[in-house]
Order: sequence, then C-alpha cells, then structure tokens
Amino acid sequence: MVFPSIHSNIQTSWSHRVLSDPDLGHHHVTIYQKNPLMKLSHIRFSCWLPGLVLLVGLPLMAPAAAPVDFELPDLAGTPHRLAQYRGQWVLVNFWATWCGPCIREIPELVAFQDRHREQAVVIGINFEQTPLAEVRAFVAEFNINYPVLRIGGQPLLPFEPLKGLPSTFLVSPTGEYLHDHVGPITGAELDRMLERFAASNGQASN
Repeated sequence: MVFPSIHSNIQTSWSHRVLSDPDLGHHHVTIYQKNPLMKLSHIRFSCWLPGLVLLVGLPLMAPAAAPVDFELPDLAGTPHRLAQYRGQWVLVNFWATWCGPCIREIPELVAFQDRHREQAVVIGINFEQTPLAEVRAFVAEFNINYPVLRIGGQPLLPFEPLKGLPSTFLVSPTGEYLHDHVGPITGAELDRMLERFAASNGQASN
C-alpha cells in the first residue's frame, strides 16, 4: 500500500490537522535531499512510524568521544554554534513540519525546555526545504520556546545520516555526544534520560 506524502499547508492550522487526523502520525512520509558530495545521488529517509519497531532505540552511530560542534542559522539568519551552549545539556532534535510524529512531539519538547531551562536547552533542527515563512508560522503557532535552526547543505556530523524523523540526540555540557533516540519521545522519557546521564556525570537534574 502506498501512503500519500504529507506536505506543509500553511492555510490550514497544524494543530487542527493533527487533532482532526488521528492517523497523521501513521502515514509513510519520505523526502529526498541532494547530497552535495554526490551530486547524482539522493539521501532517502522516512518519517518515524510507530509500526516500524526495528527503528526504536536503534543506535544511529557510535557516540563520539571528542566534543561535537556545528554552526547553522536560525529563522532570522543569525548563526548559532553548538559550542556556545557549553555548560548546558543540549537536546538536538531533527524535525520537519510535514512529519506527524514530530508535530505530536513538539509540545513535549516545549514543556521540557520550560522545566529544565536552567541546565538544558533544546535545539530544533528544521530538516526540510519548506519556505522559511511557513516554518516561521509553524513555530509561532506551536509557541516553540527554543532555538530553531535550518539545516545546511553539508551533512551535520556526527548526527547524520539520520535513520528517520524525529531524531533526538543528547550532548553533554562538555560537548560529548552521549545518546540518540529515533522516533517521538515523551517528556517523561526526556526527564529520565537527563536524570540518568546527569547522575553519571556527577550532576543533579532539576
């Protein structure tokens, strides 16, 4: 069975779409993005599906020992570096406006940011080519309270290649890539993850 792709439609509110279409998160969604290193090929990946249990908890790659860093622009064009958040726990979350599971996950990330703003920051990586104005409208509608950056043309190592969307990565206050999660994640799961890794680093989570 072939499922239709979900495309952004700024004329219909996203919150209404999610509430009125309970199967939104179950659609098979794929996108293709040109790989600048291989101009004749494309990278294909899928939006996370609850039925694809093989993706749950699947490591994307071995955690890197060295501090990780990247620089990407936010929706106003201001560059952000991962290194500027040293001293805080960082959740790097890859998402897209057309991804149903991503949409359902966003309120959990917003609430997590509110609870842990003294010690942690969520960084949303908008992983799509949707027009900037539509992404801004989406961010405003969902009251996203953390930085949202736009993906660039080069692979964002060590996080890419992705296995699916949404994908969430935990980076320590010293810049060490510690953990990854494929698929939607709840606020309770995020709290437990932060508590576990903070304890292993001799810190207490708020």
